Amino acid sequence: MARGSRSIDGAVDSPPDTRNDGSWPWATGIVFRFVFVWFLVEFHSALLQLVPLLEPAAIGLDRAKRPLYVWIARTVCGIRIDSFSESSGDTTYDWVRVAANVVIAAAGCSLWTVLDRGSRGHPRLADALRTAIRFTLALSMFTYGFAKVFPLQFQPLEVPTLLRTYGESSPMGLLWNFMAASRTYTVFAGWMEIVGGLLLCFRRTQLAGALWTAGVMANVFMLNLCYDVPVKLFSFQLLLLAIVVAAPDVPRLVAMFLHNAAVPSADLLGPWRESRWRRAATGLKIAWLGATLGLLAFGSSQTAALLAPSPVRGTRAGTWEIGEFRRDGLDLPPLEGDARRFRFVTIVDRAEGKAFMIQAMDRSGRTWRFEEGERGIDLFDPAPGDAGGPRQGTPAGALALTLDGENGLRGAGEIGGVRIEFVGRRRDRSDFLLLNRGFHLVNEAPFNR
Repeated sequence: MARGSRSIDGAVDSPPDTRNDGSWPWATGIVFRFVFVWFLVEFHSALLQLVPLLEPAAIGLDRAKRPLYVWIARTVCGIRIDSFSESSGDTTYDWVRVAANVVIAAAGCSLWTVLDRGSRGHPRLADALRTAIRFTLALSMFTYGFAKVFPLQFQPLEVPTLLRTYGESSPMGLLWNFMAASRTYTVFAGWMEIVGGLLLCFRRTQLAGALWTAGVMANVFMLNLCYDVPVKLFSFQLLLLAIVVAAPDVPRLVAMFLHNAAVPSADLLGPWRESRWRRAATGLKIAWLGATLGLLAFGSSQTAALLAPSPVRGTRAGTWEIGEFRRDGLDLPPLEGDARRFRFVTIVDRAEGKAFMIQAMDRSGRTWRFEEGERGIDLFDPAPGDAGGPRQGTPAGALALTLDGENGLRGAGEIGGVRIEFVGRRRDRSDFLLLNRGFHLVNEAPFNR
């Protein structure tokens, strides 16, 4: 294999994928034009978000485009779209938008091909496209990574969640609880995404970053697909972007790994040979990385602090497992499926609100708001759309609550016209095997329950 010329920074430049006259192969031109148009129509808002101050403009642009895709859904697909969800990326609107953008990209590629006949290629435009994809992908990796490094995406497991059975969980809920059960693994997963983003930002490591990110995103996509997480479309698109970044180096990878052949060094400069432009690009990249990582780290830490629950007030707060229970003077044993008997009582007393929650033996639940009263706590049914004080709801009853030692609670009163008496034992997060098992370097036998 012929050796390439030596570049300014000492790397050996491989010959570009061109014909003898320097023009691109026909298939290369078609793929480039399609990817270029598709990336612009699908990720132009993400490109705007590369500049932090333009994020509101990107959000506004996305919303401004909605009527177009709604019209396409109604006119072309016969689908009526009336709602838009900010919490799901796999809505009907999203599927229509993604499909429409593929068609738009194909039409744009066809028109460009007709108008571009006789062109030998667009090396500068191709390099700019690869750079734009690298940084767009890197920003997504940073965003999702910091959401894991800081407890944003997976919140710590609380006792009411720990009391649910596996069978009561949705697939997504099971995945979320699995991730939240190990803070160490969640942080590790976040750093894997951040490292992939960092590698993508430099030409010397862009191939490693693309392969690294492709591996990370393949796992994320399969988790989303198999556990019904509504980010399947977007995670698959991020996987495709990583593959696109790595695509120019595929011939070198095949030669090295499959044919055990020597390969030339990659061209790290591309069409940008002038040192002043490369110095300017390096300075801009360092400034962008510093600003982006700094803003994301600061914003994530502040958001995590805001999302963290305020300190618990009062010694009655917590979750209590009901051992003795009487309803209208009648003792009710803890029989599975008995909707009349309490299984657990949870008392929430925080600055953001107070709630009295019960789980019955049939695993149904009920929640009341409460405030302190003369006889203990006064319960109220939450009023629809109630954003004010607890008395805006309908009175539901009152309970006298007294502590019985450090871990006992006695309650007596009336709820919905029914006389209730119960004795409960406190359940803490540390009581659960999922959280108290800990790490064991040496295991003489599997501990699998």
